[in-house]
Amino acid sequence: MDDKATGLSTFERRLLELATPAAWVRYRGFVEVGVALLYFMAASLGEIGRGGMAVVLLALLLAVAIGLHRVQPLAALGVAAFATITVPFLGIADATTMSVFWFPLLLVLFGSSAYGRPVTKWLGFVCVIVGAVGLAGISWIFGSQGGAFFFVFGLAAAGLPWTAGVLVRSLLDRRALTEERRVLGESKAHAEVRLTAAEQEAALEHERNRVARDVHDIVAHSLAVVIAQADGARYAAKASPESVDEALATIASTARGALGDVRALLTELRHSQEAGPQPGMNDLDNLVRGFRESGLEIDWTSYGVGVPLSESAGLAVYRVVQESLTNALRHGARTSPADLEFDWSDSTLTVSVTNDVPQGERSVNPSGHGIPGMRERATLAGGSFAAGDGTNGRYRVRIVLPLDRTSGLTQPMPISQVRA
Repeated sequence: MDDKATGLSTFERRLLELATPAAWVRYRGFVEVGVALLYFMAASLGEIGRGGMAVVLLALLLAVAIGLHRVQPLAALGVAAFATITVPFLGIADATTMSVFWFPLLLVLFGSSAYGRPVTKWLGFVCVIVGAVGLAGISWIFGSQGGAFFFVFGLAAAGLPWTAGVLVRSLLDRRALTEERRVLGESKAHAEVRLTAAEQEAALEHERNRVARDVHDIVAHSLAVVIAQADGARYAAKASPESVDEALATIASTARGALGDVRALLTELRHSQEAGPQPGMNDLDNLVRGFRESGLEIDWTSYGVGVPLSESAGLAVYRVVQESLTNALRHGARTSPADLEFDWSDSTLTVSVTNDVPQGERSVNPSGHGIPGMRERATLAGGSFAAGDGTNGRYRVRIVLPLDRTSGLTQPMPISQVRA
């Protein structure tokens, strides 16, 4: 609020700010030093004129104890105890002198229990007991009959500030515990936020990789077929014009199918809905027929009795066969047909695609999505994947998937053969 609106000057506003509890806590060190100086002046000025330099020195020690009672409670307790023990030996233990010592002693006892370590706190308690016993002993030495009274009086007078310090210490500990819990709660909340963000980022990265694999499979396969058909039509245009129409029909069909697949994929990305039907084992006939129509010779053989596969396993087989035949069509040599082999055993299905590789040329791009995508699909389906040089220098891609023939719902499934 503006000073003109409140009617206060800058000096008055600063004075009001100094009167707040926060300001007292911030500047309490200066306040303690000021109280110590005021005590020393009040305790020593009256004694200097009478030559009581011993009282002045003791007042100086107790003033130092006042200044240290919070920052160094053990040192303050030691200084105050030394000053108190010295009084009887200096012969100045009269009522006036002793009354001067009460304030710093009570303040030091309070500081020992409020701000000191456990050892300092219990040393302060010992000082309370010793002080009460000493007060009763002094009264007995001087012939007083109220030793018990002075013991109780000293115990109460010194024990009350010590007890108040214990209560303040408990309050400070509780406040510190509350602050620690608040900080831990904030740290936990921040950690949960970071964990959630990391999980979301991981999910998005996984989704991006999945989309990249699907786009790669769809586009690479379709473009390979389109390129092969276009090249074949261009070479055969003069010798067999009627084959151009068949090639253009194949190009249009392949491009139309790829466009539909990409549109379905983009629709899945735009909407939070379940994925549409994915290709599987039943779509292998059309897939192999399309490659054969594109000019790739394929020998497809199958051994054993097949069983129905799960959706993820069927999709893995389809994508691996699609990617492998696409690479064979784009990069492989046409010296011999590509071999597509299904080997059904009691516990596994092994699918192998083998093709010739031109001399000095690699079949796949190691930095692309092909090999990593096929390997991840095999892993997600619970199987294994391998790609590399096979027999006779041919390139071989192999995926091995586990089978479950013990289920009563599993029935033998014949595998149809696509003939040339």
